[in-house]
Amino acid sequence: MSRGKHLSLEEARKAGKLGQFAAEHPAIGDREKFDQLLGSMASGKKPAKAGTSVPDASAGSSDTRFRRDT
Repeated sequence: MSRGKHLSLEEARKAGKLGQFAAEHPAIGDREKFDQLLGSMASGKKPAKAGTSVPDASAGSSDTRFRRDT
C-alpha cells in the first residue's frame, strides 16, 4: 500500500479506482500524437520512410564511436 495521500497504480487497479488515479496524476502531452504513435507501433508495419536522419547528416562519419574515458 502507498503511504502518501495518493493512490498507487496497483492500488487503483485493484480497487477499481483508475479514475481517481488519473485525476491525481494528470498527463501533459499531445493525445493525438500519442494515439498516432501507439497505433503505428501496434500495427506491426514498418515505417514508410527508413532511417532517422537525412544522408547529409552523417556525411564524413566513420561510424566509429570512442569511449570518452580512454
